Amino acid sequence: MTGQGPLMLDRILGQAAEEPWAERLHALDHLGGLETVAIPEAEAGRKRIRLTTDRGRDCAIALPRAQKLTDGAVLYCRDGMAIVARIDGGARLRLVPQSLGDALRLGHWCGNLHWKVVFGEGWMDVILDGPEARYRDRLRDLATLARFDIG
Repeated sequence: MTGQGPLMLDRILGQAAEEPWAERLHALDHLGGLETVAIPEAEAGRKRIRLTTDRGRDCAIALPRAQKLTDGAVLYCRDGMAIVARIDGGARLRLVPQSLGDALRLGHWCGNLHWKVVFGEGWMDVILDGPEARYRDRLRDLATLARFDIG
């Protein structure tokens, strides 16, 4: 879309799945007033992002430090139109350490490499920001320091 610059999205108003947003967004969707912005999970921690909605609207996100982008974050709702964030999971590599010590070493290693990770009960997913082979090559170096499976 053309215009005088990006639409500024400077705060999270709420979550799409929660009231009062769920009903309101559902109604806007039926009227063609719901737009989404797809944000790669690796970028979700950023506070400033320039992107385009699924309908071609130019947007700039500039969030306060206290707010964090999550899937379903309502970023705009005015004049019969709303914008909701959709966090794209993207490619991941699941690592399953065999012990607590292995988990600590694995977490430390991934942190030193500045890899973005998501932790679960007994596993961690590395969010891939490049070829999977590059990550597997780096993990081979760790195989002598920590026992883990790649799933």
